[in-house]
Amino acid sequence: MRRPLLLAVDAGGTSTRAVVADAGGTCLGYAAGSAGNPTSAGPEAALAAVTGSAATALARAGRGPEEVGAVLVAMAGDRRLLPRADLARGLGYAGEPAQLRTGPDILAMYYSGAVEPTGAAVVAGTGSVAAQVRDGEVARAVGGCGWLVGDGGSGFALGHAVVRAVVAELEGTGPATALTDLLLGSLGLATGPDRGGAVQEGRPRVLQQLMDLCYAERPVALARHAPLALAAPEDPVARHVVARAQEDLARLVVAVRDGAPDAPLVLGGSVLHHGLLAPGRSPAPALASALAGADVRPARDGAVGAAVAALAALGAPGTRVPPEVVERLRETVAEQRAAADAGRGGEAPA
Repeated sequence: MRRPLLLAVDAGGTSTRAVVADAGGTCLGYAAGSAGNPTSAGPEAALAAVTGSAATALARAGRGPEEVGAVLVAMAGDRRLLPRADLARGLGYAGEPAQLRTGPDILAMYYSGAVEPTGAAVVAGTGSVAAQVRDGEVARAVGGCGWLVGDGGSGFALGHAVVRAVVAELEGTGPATALTDLLLGSLGLATGPDRGGAVQEGRPRVLQQLMDLCYAERPVALARHAPLALAAPEDPVARHVVARAQEDLARLVVAVRDGAPDAPLVLGGSVLHHGLLAPGRSPAPALASALAGADVRPARDGAVGAAVAALAALGAPGTRVPPEVVERLRETVAEQRAAADAGRGGEAPA
């Protein structure tokens, strides 16, 4: 009889990753899908992302849900919006299996970058959140309050700031900025001299068109405009937007490093790795000071960490996954991810 498998899902604000692995830490199947945060994407869309990714990963592994001994769904947003019973049914279980657990995505991100039971993690992707980890559990969470009341330094915050700066220029209440033509051009709207002149109900027509496009999407979709803030480094308005984001993230870093400055600090999320801390880009003074002396561990996403938590659930309470098993997970998840990406033309950032 084959040993039970584990199914781990990392459900984020932009994309969802699912991993199927054996008890030795070898990834057998990997899949990625759409946004799995029930707060920003909505419960139905998040459930479809989680269950669809899981089904694809199982299919690629050539296994069925009946062979899975532990399921861990690490989720951004309010997990209460996706009851375990709904997840169980969507994943192919008749009831609510005892082996199905849910947890915060920040913990999965931490274990994607560190094996120590105590440390900290800061994630800046579509949203932003930070946590202190003690004895393998989240001891303190900072941020992660969602696009409406929090998420400073996130992709949403950057994208929102870009759009507001452009609106201010178009209506004449803010300074001119290179962000305006960058944003309008990315949306297929008139740029340069072509955007002037035409008026609709007392406002520039291009402003009304911009408003229509923004309100036609989920609010959190403004995160897709975040890269524009980094595309105009000489523009004073763009520099202010980026500086504000770095200050917000610096506060998260300071908060979770408090009391354990030498512990591992896992940094994850596309805003950090492909934006504010991308190769060749120096952090602003506030963020540089917050990171000074930190044992920084990068993590692409929480897929590996979710699998680590699921592996621990296969053992006795308090089981620690050996470092060599975690390393095997990292290597084989990367291999399966590369194969999956090659088959579908790449993967959206976390």
